[in-house]
Amino acid sequence: MLQKCNPDFSWRLAAPSCVWPETALVNCRRLARNVPEVGLYLLELHACLAYGPDDLPQKSYGLAYHLHLPLDLPWMLGGETVYAVLERLLDMTAHLDPWAFVLHPPADAGALADFVRAFAAAGRNPADLLLENTDAASPADTLALARELGCRLCLDLGHMLAMGHALPTGDPELAARTAMLHVYSPFGPEGPPKGRSHLHRTLTCLSPEGRDTLAWMLGHLTPKTLVLEVFAPMHLVESLACIEAILTTVTPPVPGATA
Repeated sequence: MLQKCNPDFSWRLAAPSCVWPETALVNCRRLARNVPEVGLYLLELHACLAYGPDDLPQKSYGLAYHLHLPLDLPWMLGGETVYAVLERLLDMTAHLDPWAFVLHPPADAGALADFVRAFAAAGRNPADLLLENTDAASPADTLALARELGCRLCLDLGHMLAMGHALPTGDPELAARTAMLHVYSPFGPEGPPKGRSHLHRTLTCLSPEGRDTLAWMLGHLTPKTLVLEVFAPMHLVESLACIEAILTTVTPPVPGATA
């Protein structure tokens, strides 16, 4: 069972809805035996809009859910149009009562601001939008956007390590706004490839520096959810064992304390 983790830490363990090469429905039904939360990964807009009742999970599985919003949203059409397109997908998954929506911020900050305004105008709370650091947006960049727009953060360890980005550890809002962690190793034991591309590898592949960074995050941040963002059953088990080992070296953070 993957559910067991150190109860002194505030976060809930989660897995993505694509651990097995099956539908999200099948993945969630299997994962319900192992984790209390699943991230429904809706990465391709048009493919996900075509989902039928046999593709999406049910609330009856006893899981908490969050959504990872598509990576191919048409930001060139403006933030209001993006929200209008996305709203159908949000309606399709409303029965799952997702607590958060993870979004890769676009390069166009104006389009993002318009999107957040449309999100709020529809009666949704901007704090439920979790902006994720990416290859193009560092944690510091994403924190600045979240502060300006009233959103929160999803800190992605792999993106940060792959790009050599630093955490803004001196900013007290880092802890206050971090609602989710995505954790995995961006590289295998062979180390970084040429360029900056990376894969989602098991946490056992983390470099010593990567483990130190993860230990700092676990010891200083109080997210609601920690996602083992790996996409194979054995990697999920290995990554949990790695997390548990790191937790034995970390003092649980005090909720509400600054980083």
